[in-house]
Amino acid sequence: MKKVIPKIIHQIWEGRTEPLPEIFARLSESWKAHYPGWAFEFWDGKRMDTFVETCYPQYAEMYQSFPYAVQRWDAIRYLILYKMGGMYVDFDYESLEPLDELVKDNACCFAVEPELHGRSFGKPMVFNNALMLSIPGHPFMQKIVETVFSASRQKSITKAMAIHAEEKKRKPLTVFNSTGPWMLVDLYEQLSETEKAGVYLIPDKYVSPLNANQARKVMQGIDFEEYDSCLAEAYAVHYFCGIWLCDLE
Repeated sequence: MKKVIPKIIHQIWEGRTEPLPEIFARLSESWKAHYPGWAFEFWDGKRMDTFVETCYPQYAEMYQSFPYAVQRWDAIRYLILYKMGGMYVDFDYESLEPLDELVKDNACCFAVEPELHGRSFGKPMVFNNALMLSIPGHPFMQKIVETVFSASRQKSITKAMAIHAEEKKRKPLTVFNSTGPWMLVDLYEQLSETEKAGVYLIPDKYVSPLNANQARKVMQGIDFEEYDSCLAEAYAVHYFCGIWLCDLE
């Protein structure tokens, strides 16, 4: 019998340094409204720590030793989906309509970012971990977990990034390569064609219709001419708030 993605929505907000911003709470309501038959799981810092200690004790020490909190926020979402399955979505994402028909018959899905982002990073394409769906135990999710929790790999990345004296450059590069989108893309490119067929990369026009600059304008209430055409086929919108980068500005 074919496994199906569990109807569970997961969102995380550690909450140790600041409460969930009101705008994020409002965006979260859009997912609850469009998925009335789905369970909603909110994960705060205490619940995340307990989950790792209980379900992944072999990774608990390393999980707590990541140099940046955002690496834990990245890592926990992979662990949750590998164990429980469902849909993970960041709080800076808005649902416009249900994804059910778009992702049906798929066991593992990731949102692709706008083409402009790939060009900016010198990569053919970029997909991220802000919107992911998976069955429990999916082999690609397993590969991600094993890679994120490879002590030798993380040590080599931290050492390589140490050449950058400025934290403004060192932190993003460390995160992107260790637990974030560049790591995901690199792992995907290592898959065989058969394995790639088991991972659905959701086109950006459906789930990331705005690039980061356009999304920033929307959040600031600034109109731009292409807005309606960008959202013509969209099921969801990512606003690329990147709060974890704010302390570097």
